[in-house]
Amino acid sequence: MGILIGVFCVAIFTDWRSYRIPNVCIMVGMTGGLIQAYRSLSWSGLICALGAAAMLFLVFYPFYLLGALGAGDVKLFMMMGCYQTWMGSDGLIHYMFVTLMLAAMVSMIKMAVYTQSRERLFYLARYLKKAVLTGAIDEYEIDKTQRCCVVRLSIPAFISLILMCAGVYC
Repeated sequence: MGILIGVFCVAIFTDWRSYRIPNVCIMVGMTGGLIQAYRSLSWSGLICALGAAAMLFLVFYPFYLLGALGAGDVKLFMMMGCYQTWMGSDGLIHYMFVTLMLAAMVSMIKMAVYTQSRERLFYLARYLKKAVLTGAIDEYEIDKTQRCCVVRLSIPAFISLILMCAGVYC
């Protein structure tokens, strides 16, 4: 668990400063999760952990291709999949749900406070309308210079991990 918390601290720091989560950071976290899975359940645990990481990749990679998520966010979620044997299948689903709900809450707060964030909501509405009416899926444009509009998922993911470890949810 200490490795995971350390990895998250590095991920949050680098994500905050440069909008990047280093691959080395993710690899350390994934390796720790895979070792833990193997030690807990031998090869079956290792296969389950790799399967969970692959499933999370398949679910979130399309959002990366659209530009709605960063590559580091997808890698961070894949890393958490490696801890699936520790969390359990339901625990991983709860973790992802709580993480995304926290990110949504941060987004709503930013929309209430910052005009630029509200404008992003209108952009999202226009984007979805165009996609539904025409079937065209364009790249979802993000202006990282407007720092008040960007939600770094490493922070809600870390808070969700702390809440899970504290027993707030299973």
